Amino acid sequence: MTMKNYNDIKASEALRMAQFIATAPFIFQAVVAMKKLGILKTLAELNNGEYLTKEQLVQKCGLPYYSVSVLVDLALSSDILIMNSNQQLCLSKIGYYLATDTMTNVNMDFSHYTCYNSLFHLTESLQTGKPEGLKVFTDSVDTIYPYLKTLPSAAKKSWFNFDHYYSNLVFDQILELLFKERKYRHICDIGGNTGKFALAATSFDPDVSVTIADLPEQCEQAMQNIGNKAGRINFHPINILDSSQKLPENNSVDLWWMSQFLDCFSIEQIEQILKKIHATMTPESTVVITEFFGDKQKNDIASLVIDATSLYFTALANGYSRFYHSDDLIEVCVKSGFKVDKEIDALGLGHSVLILSRQ
Repeated sequence: MTMKNYNDIKASEALRMAQFIATAPFIFQAVVAMKKLGILKTLAELNNGEYLTKEQLVQKCGLPYYSVSVLVDLALSSDILIMNSNQQLCLSKIGYYLATDTMTNVNMDFSHYTCYNSLFHLTESLQTGKPEGLKVFTDSVDTIYPYLKTLPSAAKKSWFNFDHYYSNLVFDQILELLFKERKYRHICDIGGNTGKFALAATSFDPDVSVTIADLPEQCEQAMQNIGNKAGRINFHPINILDSSQKLPENNSVDLWWMSQFLDCFSIEQIEQILKKIHATMTPESTVVITEFFGDKQKNDIASLVIDATSLYFTALANGYSRFYHSDDLIEVCVKSGFKVDKEIDALGLGHSVLILSRQ
């Protein structure tokens, strides 16, 4: 929200933004088409000061003139391309980021391949509290998590690329901070997903062992990904919301780790999970939560991405969770019997870390 006082902007600027939002699906799909058809790549490969005409793009991309023309005209109107006085084209700064920036492309692929069709059912999801958009892929499950490994290939790839891009970069940074304070021996990674953190932890410290506690389907996926590197990594299949299923009751667990996990649950479910950990852990062990908090970001762009992709949870993942703001999560931690010993913000691409102990 760069404009803090929206009454300060001109009516023409407000109307332009309103029309941009109204036509956003057309612009988004046009950019996706320009990526798939090689138009953005061709323009990104130009040297500084070089331009191409529509006709040259037709030749280089092997496309009909109509296809190039209709995409280029919209890209010009939406400031993705620039045309000089000789009717020649190049990328604008916006177009350059769309063509080359890794974060932008990870977000765009996630939006396009995983979320786009499901978001059509957003209103319905907000009314029912169910991931109505999941029926785009399947009617066989109530949440996306057991179905992740069987998503269509493009949707699955973009989901895992999105998840790994935002999580993997921060693992070593957080491990260094944690092990600087204390030598941990046994980590229980709740919601271990594909095992990326378990691998990072066992690589970081030669003595630490990790138990991944996750859904049976996710444990199986992690086992396949880890393969013969699983010497100090064990698996504990569990539906953590099932009161009859227990977490590893092992006094050697001195670090309970949850990375981008609690955003998969409602506040009521988070309280249930935290109380389950509280009842299992020893008084000396530590709980670490890493999440993206929309209110703890360095800039408005990061907050926009987080608050926008929260709707993935609404329409597709489960119908009721989100990327929380810090006060909401801290409140439920305290309510569940924990005290926040330390909060560290702005790690990696915008992670926050809560380090908890029992009250």
